[in-house]
Amino acid sequence: MPFDLLPHAFFTLADGSRLRYAQFEPESAARGTVLAVPGRREFIEKKFIELQPLVNRGYRLIIVEPRGQGLSTRFLSGTAYQRDHIEDFKIHMEDLRAFYAGVVAGQNGPLILHGHSMGGHLILRLLAEDKPKVAGVFLTAPMLALAGIPAHLVAHGISWLTVRLLGHPADYAPMQHDFDASDREFAHNPLTHDPARFLIIENYFTAHPELTVGGVSWAWLLAALRSMHVTHARHYLTHIEVPVLGLVGGEDRVTPAKEIAPYLNYIPRMRTHIVADSKHDILNETDAVRAEAWESIDIFLASLNAA
Repeated sequence: MPFDLLPHAFFTLADGSRLRYAQFEPESAARGTVLAVPGRREFIEKKFIELQPLVNRGYRLIIVEPRGQGLSTRFLSGTAYQRDHIEDFKIHMEDLRAFYAGVVAGQNGPLILHGHSMGGHLILRLLAEDKPKVAGVFLTAPMLALAGIPAHLVAHGISWLTVRLLGHPADYAPMQHDFDASDREFAHNPLTHDPARFLIIENYFTAHPELTVGGVSWAWLLAALRSMHVTHARHYLTHIEVPVLGLVGGEDRVTPAKEIAPYLNYIPRMRTHIVADSKHDILNETDAVRAEAWESIDIFLASLNAA
């Protein structure tokens, strides 16, 4: 397959930064619009490979790259360009709100939201805080927790110390680095069982180095943990009023089912489907896993149409 960039546009934010996005139309009149917010390191081309079935099913698909990845504005430059860095997830939330108001809200027909991992986290915060008028939401491996509570507390303490007291917010956190040969090793990867789909990111990063994202900085780690703590507040997720489908990998080591399921259960109209044989990247998995996931998504979309 060619690893070309897809047609895209840029949405300019109030501070002059830009979010890269793409809009894909079905062959006939759209049944509705799906806004997709990718996970960390992801970009439009990868998400379109995964989500093209939505267009085939008659939906308009809009994919936006969060600031700091893809061809959206980066926070760092030069030799630090690859580092995934942000001071506060409030920036991501403000960007998403601006993009939603400027590009998404005016679309015709029902609106459905989708987010993977970090994108799922941002979508859940948008739902809880802004209550946008959407028909429903489907998520894959939403980033509500990365480890058990003790590990979160330790990571929060160490990252706070490094960022606030030692003053190294843009340095890589432990075991984080630029994208390199170790990221190309399929054998122990936490994302997918499918070797061909595992190579999609690598092949695009090779063809378009400007897409490349490495590991996370100390500041990103602290910001992510703090944002997850926001969602852990007792009544926070109970404010989400729309139907939500959560697909969770049974073999996910990044956002383990046992860690995130208790928080998903706070959402009143939540349906959680554990895809037993899947790692973290559910829609980039084997054909069998993808088939199970799409069957669940199709049932969910049909229920929204019926409602």
